[in-house]
Formats: sequence, C-alpha cells, structure tokens
Amino acid sequence: MGMTGGALARRPAFWLWAAACLLGALIALRGIGGHAAAFPTGAVAGLALLAPALATGVWLLRRLHPVRSPPLGYALAAVAWGGLAAFGTALPANAAFQGVLGKTAGPGFNAAWGASIAAPVDEETLKLLGVAVLALMAPAAVRGPLDGWSYGALAGLGFQFAENFLYVLNTIILTGATHDANAAFFSFGSRVVGGAWWSHWAMTAVGGAGLGCLIGRLSRAHVTAAVSAFVLAMALHSWWDAPVLSGLALMPVKGAPILLAAIVAYRLSRRRYLSHFRRTVHAETAGGVLVPGEGHVLAFRKWRRKEQWGVPVGESRRLLARLRAAELALIEDGLGGLERDPLAAERLRTDIRALRDDLKASGANVRVV
Repeated sequence: MGMTGGALARRPAFWLWAAACLLGALIALRGIGGHAAAFPTGAVAGLALLAPALATGVWLLRRLHPVRSPPLGYALAAVAWGGLAAFGTALPANAAFQGVLGKTAGPGFNAAWGASIAAPVDEETLKLLGVAVLALMAPAAVRGPLDGWSYGALAGLGFQFAENFLYVLNTIILTGATHDANAAFFSFGSRVVGGAWWSHWAMTAVGGAGLGCLIGRLSRAHVTAAVSAFVLAMALHSWWDAPVLSGLALMPVKGAPILLAAIVAYRLSRRRYLSHFRRTVHAETAGGVLVPGEGHVLAFRKWRRKEQWGVPVGESRRLLARLRAAELALIEDGLGGLERDPLAAERLRTDIRALRDDLKASGANVRVV
C-alpha cells in the first residue's frame, strides 16, 4: 500500500527528489527554453504528439505488473525524475564529458564516438538514481527486481519524452525553421513510431531490475546482479549510440538486442515475483489467514473487479477493497525491501482477520471464485 502525501513529505528523500526535479527543469529550460519560444508552432505540435504517447507508455508499463499496477503517484514520480531531474542534469554532464573526450582523443573521435561513451555513463546513472531515490522516499515501492524493472522503465520513459521533445526542436533548426509542424511530425515518426520500442525505457528497465534485486535483499549475489545489470544497460545504450548500423532501415536490427534484454529481464523478474506469490499464498492459506481459493482471486485483476460487482456499493465494497489490499500487502511484504518491519506481517494478518469479520458482519456475500 502506498504512503500518503504527508508521510512522503516527512522523508528527506522526497525533498531530494523535488529539488533534483526542480534543478533539472531549470537547467533544461535554460538549455532549450529559448528554442521552444522561438518555434512555438513546432513546440506545441511536438508536445501534442508526444504527450499521448507518454500517457500510453505509462499505462502500458503499469499494466505489465502481473497482479496489480504500481501506484500511479509513484509511477509519475519516476517519470518526473527521468524527464526532469535526469534529463536536465544530463545536458551539462554530457557536454562536460564530451569536452574532455574532445581534448584528449581529438574532435574527430569525439564527433564519432563521444555520444556512445558519454551518454551511457551519465544518462544511465542519472536515470537509475531515480529508482534508488524512490526506494528511499517510499521503501514499500521497491521490493524486488519486478518493481525495479517497472520504475526503471518509467524513469527511462520520462527521459525519452524529454529527449524526444529536444529532438523535435533540433529537427526544426536543422530543416531551416521553415516547416515547424512538419519537422515535429518527422521527429515523432522516427523517434516514437520507429524507435520507441528499444529506447531509454528498455535500457533503464534492465538496470532497474538489477537494482531492485539488490534493494529487495542485500547479498553478494544480488550485488553482482545489480552491477551486471547496470553494466549491461550502459553497454546497450552505447551500442544504440555507436556509429554503426545507422539509418532508419536498420533501426529494428540495431534495436532488437535492447528490446530482447528488456523482455528477458522482465520475464525473469516476473517469474521470481509469481513464484514468491504462489509460495506465500500457499503458506498463508495453510495458516488460516487466507481462505482456500482466495489466492486465485488475488492473482488476477479481472477476478478482483468481478467480485467487487457482486458486493453492494458502500461500506461493504470499501471493506472488501481494504481486505484485498491488506492481503496483497502481506504477500508482498515477504519480498524484502528497505526498512522492512519484521512485525508488519503479523499486523497485516491481524488486520485481515478483523476486516474479514467486519465484512461478514456487514452482510456482504463474498464468494471465492
């Protein structure tokens, strides 16, 4: 269950998140605000195209969780980190890194390979920090690799949105600023329609899965997994920015390894989550906390929605929603995470029993499917 706004505001990590997003927004505004003001038609057209794509991406990534979607507030916090904090601070970081490369390796080398060296280090680090800050801000949000994958993908999606808007403005300038709206459509087609399938969301999802594994439970194996996933995310990013297999026609060939890595990381994370889910449901059913057959309802959104329809609107339906939320929280408590409370599971079991009694007393006829 998510923390309230007041509880979040009392945590230092929340103010770190807010300050980083504000700083990133100010840096980005300073860097590209003038171009957006100079080409308002193209900027508005770009935002009109990119905003629905961003909303669709957030919806899809949240729906990929097999049992219940990450809280919308946490998801938007990850998107904001990627689109503001990470993107804004990456602009001067990349410029400084490439400046060093230009002086040490020469301007020719930097022009060809600078982006594939600087961007993976700077951008993957900055995006992944969003998952870490969210875990500090709301410890229950990140309990394992599946959570890390989800929030890493969302942070990458936010970065992707901001970078795509930057490319809209750059395309306008490169085409002589004569057809602003056409430049926006061209940039949208190449960056979103053609390249969104294997962009920043996929790279940071891989690194996020590794970090989520480490946050869920600290061990030497999980440290190795986190470092390996982060290195792989940077390698995928470097491959995408490298001056090889260039051109729109070869984009699917170049992007396939990135998408494949994100899919494999998701499948492994999902399998681990569902394995824990089934084990915990079995144990809590044997212990009398869950009713036989209840695990099937908990595992599927459609069954939870269906049983809501069979309960009268009002107190009974609210009690049922609270019961299911407490049961899911009990199942996920065993995944681990930062600041895990060893007494939380027993408190949740007590709450579940009390809510079940209250639900029966309300006269609601809840049938386990």
